[in-house]
Amino acid sequence: MAVRTRRVWRVSPTTLTVVWIFVVAAGVGVPLLAVLAWLRADEPFIAVFLVLLGAGAVIYGWRFGLHPRLVASPNGIEVVNPGRPAHIDWNELTVIAPGENGLILGTEDIRSEAWCIQKSRSAARKGRSTRADAVVAELEQLQDRFDPPLEDEQTGITIRRGRQADLDLLTSIERAASEAALKHIFDPAKHPYPTDEVRRRWRRLLRDRRTHIRILEEYGKPAGLVVWDGDGHLRQLAVPPQYAHQGHGSLLLQYATEELMFGGAPELSLWVLEDNLAARGFYRSRGWRDTEERSESEYPPHPSQIKMVHTNPKAPRRSA
Repeated sequence: MAVRTRRVWRVSPTTLTVVWIFVVAAGVGVPLLAVLAWLRADEPFIAVFLVLLGAGAVIYGWRFGLHPRLVASPNGIEVVNPGRPAHIDWNELTVIAPGENGLILGTEDIRSEAWCIQKSRSAARKGRSTRADAVVAELEQLQDRFDPPLEDEQTGITIRRGRQADLDLLTSIERAASEAALKHIFDPAKHPYPTDEVRRRWRRLLRDRRTHIRILEEYGKPAGLVVWDGDGHLRQLAVPPQYAHQGHGSLLLQYATEELMFGGAPELSLWVLEDNLAARGFYRSRGWRDTEERSESEYPPHPSQIKMVHTNPKAPRRSA
């Protein structure tokens, strides 16, 4: 059985039917009215106007209803919108998400919306799965086929991209890691874990084209996550307690650091809680160093966090 490697999506069948009815009505009905206006009322100007109106309606229906499409192939994704086409390579694609104005596709440099696939505001608000969500899932599978995740069959380790369906998984990994390592900073009796706020943050990050999310799996089970952005910042590193001290954090940090260095930032940075001495020691042992910069943490009781940096030896040097 042949594997289909090219997929084309257009507007939904219901919308397509409505557009075709509109186009046929405009292309046939309006010209008939023009003929009647010419023959019965002897009004050439009205007839010409109706012909032009019908032609304009047909062109409008074709351009905005029949012409838009989304094409996925081994070479990447092609977004065909009226006057705004875009091509994105699989290895540059950083976000695939449903949107009210079209399926959101982006890289660190561009953002595009495929008009032919939309998710209504009502469906998004109610959390209802739609055709747009199914297309997102299929595109994510195609991306993994054409730009595969990092896999090691010997150890059973896979480092894959975070997907829209991973929202609850990402929240749970971060919560498990935080509650195990930060009880001395966030007293659970006084400051319960802010699950809703953290979940909303992950929802935003999953739709941010400049954010890279990776999940480490061991034999198919989630064992850690790492997040970085296009500005040289390591934003998150978390390993649940049952997978701690097994090298997963080191592997994720190495993976993200190499990606950040490849991006060309002269200096990499991260923020870590000042009283999280274990994490600070972990980063120091891997080449990161403290700075004098401090700030308040996002969540109560807003403990102090410190900025750490790592020089990128691969960054291009500026000439004197």
